[in-house]
Amino acid sequence: MEGNENYGLILKILRQKSDMSVRELSQRINKSPGWLSEVENGRGLAKLRESEFERIIAVLGATAQRAYFKTWVANHRNAERVDRSMEGAILKFVRVKKGLRLEAVATDAGVSVCYLSKIENGHKPPPLELRNRILIACGYSPASFKNLSSDPIKSRAVPNSYKLNILLKKLPDSKIAEVFAFVQNLTEGGVR
Repeated sequence: MEGNENYGLILKILRQKSDMSVRELSQRINKSPGWLSEVENGRGLAKLRESEFERIIAVLGATAQRAYFKTWVANHRNAERVDRSMEGAILKFVRVKKGLRLEAVATDAGVSVCYLSKIENGHKPPPLELRNRILIACGYSPASFKNLSSDPIKSRAVPNSYKLNILLKKLPDSKIAEVFAFVQNLTEGGVR
């Protein structure tokens, strides 16, 4: 059995696989949406005992999926280690390349303009399903993302300025000043 620190993650995955909202699942298990959200995200005061976890698994009819729990947790941990901030640069590139406005793509993808802007600027990595909706809203197939992210030739199409913008936002001001001084020195012919 997975440790109780993973119970929330497992419930979140089961809920998403069942295509249920937090509100829908909370009603089925007779808990508040706030409690379920805290459990799923591992934050706050809400805790989940093993007996309660087992009860919820039974309510969901997911006892047969128990063999997958360890794999789900491992996959989630591995995904957390990957820096996905550059996905925003790719999504911005496909939108701009098609000449689409941020507002139009946000509406078609079913997100707010603010959220899409945060994705494009590397502040929030999009979930896979949302990334695919954004690509489709821009007239691209979801499979084209892999080409733009990992193909050595096609990935060069994404402007370096989009990537650099994301990288600079991750640096503290002191490091940005160092980068600026270095680049300024390069442009003045100081570095050989």
